[in-house]
Amino acid sequence: MGLRKKGKTAIRILLIALLLETGLCNLSFWSTLFAREEDMTSRMQTVYGASLSEEGGDAYEEGGYTRVPEGCLWLKAENLDQQVKRIRLVLDIPEGYLIRATVFAQDEGNSLLYQLGDGRILLRQVPGNAFLKVYPYGKVKHLYIRLETADSMGNAAAGSMGDLVCNVLKVGLNGRAPFVFRPVRFLLLLGVTAFLLGLKKDSAICRAAFWPETGDVRGMRKRRVCIFAFLAAMLLLLIFFVRINPQCRKNLAEHHAQYQELARALAEGEVSVGASDPALMTVENPYDTIGLQAAQIPYRADYAWYEGKYYVYFGIVPELLVYLPRYLLTGQDAQNYQAVLLFMGGFWVACAGLVYEIMRRWFGRLPFLLYFVGTFMLACSGSLFYLLIRPDLYHVPIAAACMFVTAGLWAYLAGLRRERGAYLFYAAGSLCLALTAGCRPQFLLFSLLAVPLFGKEIAGRRLFSKESKKETAALILPFLAVGAGLMWYNAVRFGSPFDFGASYSLTSNDMTHRGFNLERVLYGLWYFLFQPVRLEGKYPWLLSAQIETDYLGKMVSESCFGGIFAGSMLTWPVFALWGMRKKTAQKQAFLLAGVSAAIALVICGVDATGAGILQRYSCDISYGLFLAALIGLFFLAQRAVQGEWFGAFLGWLKAAVLLHLAYLALLLLQTEGSVNLLRGDPALFYTIQAAMRW
Repeated sequence: MGLRKKGKTAIRILLIALLLETGLCNLSFWSTLFAREEDMTSRMQTVYGASLSEEGGDAYEEGGYTRVPEGCLWLKAENLDQQVKRIRLVLDIPEGYLIRATVFAQDEGNSLLYQLGDGRILLRQVPGNAFLKVYPYGKVKHLYIRLETADSMGNAAAGSMGDLVCNVLKVGLNGRAPFVFRPVRFLLLLGVTAFLLGLKKDSAICRAAFWPETGDVRGMRKRRVCIFAFLAAMLLLLIFFVRINPQCRKNLAEHHAQYQELARALAEGEVSVGASDPALMTVENPYDTIGLQAAQIPYRADYAWYEGKYYVYFGIVPELLVYLPRYLLTGQDAQNYQAVLLFMGGFWVACAGLVYEIMRRWFGRLPFLLYFVGTFMLACSGSLFYLLIRPDLYHVPIAAACMFVTAGLWAYLAGLRRERGAYLFYAAGSLCLALTAGCRPQFLLFSLLAVPLFGKEIAGRRLFSKESKKETAALILPFLAVGAGLMWYNAVRFGSPFDFGASYSLTSNDMTHRGFNLERVLYGLWYFLFQPVRLEGKYPWLLSAQIETDYLGKMVSESCFGGIFAGSMLTWPVFALWGMRKKTAQKQAFLLAGVSAAIALVICGVDATGAGILQRYSCDISYGLFLAALIGLFFLAQRAVQGEWFGAFLGWLKAAVLLHLAYLALLLLQTEGSVNLLRGDPALFYTIQAAMRW
């Protein structure tokens, strides 16, 4: 009976997804099934140039295409006096060439010529964009279609992007919309449908506990197979997303090659990457880059400059693990996106291990489903996903720090449940946590999570006693060893073992005089945590949040996309933690979550006042908050199961996961800044847009 019920559910899910793909997503096809297209090609007049005047511009033939020097042509059909609901343009367009098509009309409701919407981008790889549904007022008297060159952002650029190059093969009116079955869209619909309908409080994955009863070897084996399959699928997606934007497979700017330059310098026994222009030594404040630009004094942006030499202030650990070995072994440079791929892959594996240990230690009787949700939310916060889809120099040390801090906590928890050999796990955990200082020093604060983890051992004198010499040494010595190495490296470069060089950065503001300011901290708390997500009704929907303040000083900021709490409902369980402080037996887990959230808030203030409000800085903060929210989610689930309102909790969880996925999709599609999917892969960007139409 169980198999029959599962089979019926699977068939129901498949049929619903199939109906959505073939029916709802192709609604235009079914609503125009019996429509017959009118060929307007012979009635359309062509006017070359930006003006509708017959004396407009000129055109010539070359390479099998019509080329219009002014970058624009008009197709016009006058005295139509008929309904126009759909337009199909059949154009021959060179590969990778963008054309903006804009429709104008005079109709029964408008005696003067007016524009119907913002137009549509046409390109060879997305033929579906050439079918336009239009909504004029009544019958159309005169119809005009303007074709013009478009820039990399899809903006009309006639006259500035060279010739308009295309052949107009056909113009049809009021024909049947094409039927398009999109396999990827169908799979997404299938996944969402399965998630919504297949996950019920009485489903197998919700009834099955994460950690089965003692002796259930077969059950544990099945769970491990599911865990490895889930992790393998995630890693395949990781490879896809880190490579999704071709822009990021090379250095985005000249100063993004710092790790590659440092590899060559270290291979020659140097720690600096070059000497500066002598003029830089003569100015009163060499860190005032705006003044340097005004005086036309050359400098290398985003390098650390100290006593006439340039240094790389980004963490040395990624250099020693990836860039230098690659250069020494092959003579070739490792690319930044490859380093991000490596470290993010390690981070996702560590997330799977850490969540496994957390659930096994404190929440073993919770539904197995929550393991997958927990791993997903810790690995794929909005901030970290942004890092993944835009892999560049700045994101390498952040990804490495995330990997090491997660692996360190995983090793600590794995050691705590072992009677023998625990010191080996403690040593590995301390080594990983210590290495964060050589990636992104802020993450070293997460080493304080050892306090709640080892609190009982310290209080019971199981640590730091004669009987636990190995464990004590394993916890402390890796920090001392890594610290000594970093202090030596800092001293060699900047004359101080505690100077990492970030304040010497030749960036958009003088870091040596930035100082501390409480106002910047408060603004940082708002924008990093609570700023609402800014949306509009036009594809791709997500806009950068406007960072506007009354601060009478220099507020450094870049494109941000809403606060951490505003961007994901999965973070909201953080607010439930305080109410559970006296109602839970897992005090250690509660303290771990509390300390993690507190560290995130401290880092939030430090980043805001010390550097600025940037999207990548929210990675420092979101890690601690999502770890705390993960534990809060498990607490809530535990209460829901005990209070028999797990069904309501599961409904909220479904909404939270789907909205989080939607937010990640919006981050992928957003077009703010100079690096985005539209510029990197316009064919994919507009294919996704076409797939959204009915």
